[in-house]
Amino acid sequence: MLYDGEKVETRNLPGRLRGLAWDQKGSPLAESSLTLVGNAGRMLRIEIKDVKDHASLATATPSVRPVSVNLRSVSINPIDNTALIVGNAGTVIASKPDGVLAKMYAPSSENLRAASWNWDGRTALIAGNNGALLHYTEHGLEPISGGRANMRGISWRKNMREALITSNCFAEEFIPSPNLFLFDAVKNTLNPVSEGRSDLIGVDWNPDGNLAAVVGYDVVWHTGFIGTFDGSNLSPLPFQWTQVYPTAVSWDPTGRTAAIATCVAQPHSGQGRIILWNGETFREIYRNEDFFFTSIAWSPVGFKLAAIASTEARTFDS
Repeated sequence: MLYDGEKVETRNLPGRLRGLAWDQKGSPLAESSLTLVGNAGRMLRIEIKDVKDHASLATATPSVRPVSVNLRSVSINPIDNTALIVGNAGTVIASKPDGVLAKMYAPSSENLRAASWNWDGRTALIAGNNGALLHYTEHGLEPISGGRANMRGISWRKNMREALITSNCFAEEFIPSPNLFLFDAVKNTLNPVSEGRSDLIGVDWNPDGNLAAVVGYDVVWHTGFIGTFDGSNLSPLPFQWTQVYPTAVSWDPTGRTAAIATCVAQPHSGQGRIILWNGETFREIYRNEDFFFTSIAWSPVGFKLAAIASTEARTFDS
């Protein structure tokens, strides 16, 4: 799905895709591109054309598949456009802009769910199941201890050496776990900042770095959770829609609008939706009864929003 502020365009693509990330060529009017990853090692590059004042999806170009495992997340380095791609069984791949792919050794065999480059492109975090958290620097991948349950999302705070990481609220055998952590890249430490009965999944700091949006759902009452984190406290917003399961969130480049994508916990339990929040009200711009969202992102240049959905997507497996 692509949204440019006025028009929503959708396109069906083969295979199940799970993660997406933008890169761009430098100006609001220039063409930009998306990298998408998914099951069985699938990678796609999609060019975005600006035609008659509307953004439009162009032809998708498949990339060579270096692995056959399911890939879950991709992050584009803001400095050199290197893609960091992660997936099941501890898979970590670096993809250079020239198309050269390199599989990296990861000190974890867990399914890895999220990857995120820092704002300056010098370091990255990778998160996954059973508390797996890897810090990527010029020295390689280093495991970070402190997580318990499945780690779900990552967002670096602009101009600071820290990141928020979301987590399920229970580890194996229903052991309570913090659901939100703050990573200090200077001290290389992970500290819990929130607990509760919600699985927190998506997270994104706004461009100013003074407020993060955090989304997930209450695992007991199955109500959606949308909240804000100010650096110290997580505060829920008045959002109690039943059978709406937010899984991903992204701020636009101005920091005025957060886009929220939803999934379902089981078949026929809800819809895939795209919801915009302007700091005061929620506005739904898209809904589908059959496709459920796992990833959403605004382009860093221009007003373009992309999201991917699948008929097979579920909140626990996003």
